[in-house]
Amino acid sequence: MKKLCGLTITLFLLTSCGGRMPSAQRSQHLIEKHFKKYGRKYKDSDFGKYPVQKVEISSINELQHHLAEVEAFTILSGEGGAYKVRATLEKRTLGWKLLNWESLANK
Repeated sequence: MKKLCGLTITLFLLTSCGGRMPSAQRSQHLIEKHFKKYGRKYKDSDFGKYPVQKVEISSINELQHHLAEVEAFTILSGEGGAYKVRATLEKRTLGWKLLNWESLANK
């Protein structure tokens, strides 16, 4: 009985710590999806003229509980070049959501 209780407590502690920060794959998907929607809404912007080809995550940092900061390179198709962006992600009940973003550099 003591082993079962100890195992249950250990399992609970290990699973409760998981998911504090989004994975690189999830962050990449959220940023790519956001800029595709942004390009459709603002057709005169670089994201509207040159669709996002791929997103490369350079770093993920935890700001506080349920908030993460992601730095990524968004590579645009054609002669659009690349943008270095910083995005803030918030953990909601059903997953992560992109709150805001800022452009750090345009290459």
